[in-house]
Order: sequence, then structure tokens, then C-alpha cells
Amino acid sequence: MPTTKQSKGLILLVDDDIDLRGILHGFLERSGFSVVTAANGREALEQAKNHRVDLLLTDLMMPEIPGIELIRTVRQNHPTLPIIAMSADADLRNDRSLELATEAGAHVVLEKPFAMSRLIREVLSLLAASKD
Repeated sequence: MPTTKQSKGLILLVDDDIDLRGILHGFLERSGFSVVTAANGREALEQAKNHRVDLLLTDLMMPEIPGIELIRTVRQNHPTLPIIAMSADADLRNDRSLELATEAGAHVVLEKPFAMSRLIREVLSLLAASKD
């Protein structure tokens, strides 16, 4: 009889870059997580209504509802949900998106590109802390 592997948690992955979303989705699933995806903040809020997620992993620069606004909205409805924010070239754009993400409620901010091993470490750490 086949056995099903227990998921380490359900991650809501939000990124408007379809290629990166696919890469992260596959990597997270291979690492033992269940994953639901969204291409923008509006889709992410729908997914959050339909699924009990354990962690939000979101890009910041997206159409419709940007990541900062998504983080603020999710934080109001789910005050303890672990959140990781991602953004590319924040230093090169000279913006404060990663800092603003922290102020909005993100626990961890990652500047793209980042090492997948770091992503997994951060996810596991946040999930462990949320169970305490």
C-alpha cells in the first residue's frame, strides 16, 4: 500500500514572474512542502481565503495589489502568519521596499537572487517558531 509523505506545511507562493514562481514551486515541493500559488496580490488574498496556509512567501513588485499592501492585509487577518518578502535589485533601484516589507509585518526579507538553501532555512525556522 502506498504511503503519503507528510507535508512540512502549506506555503502560499506569490510572484508575478511565472518562471520564478514555477522554479520556487518545484523546489519547495521537492523540499517536502505543499504549495499553492498566486500571480498577484489579488489572487493571493483569494488563496488565503480558500486555504489554511502556514507561511506566505511573496514578491513585493506585482501588479494589482503590490506585495507591501498584501502583507499589510494578510497581517490584519492573520496576525501570526509567518511572512517572507522577496524583491529584486532593491539596492539598485534605491528604494525601501525590503525595509517597508519589514515595517508592514514581514518576518524575513530576501533580496533576489538568493540561495535556495537560505530560503529553506528561513522557512523551516519561521514554521518552527510559529508552532511554539
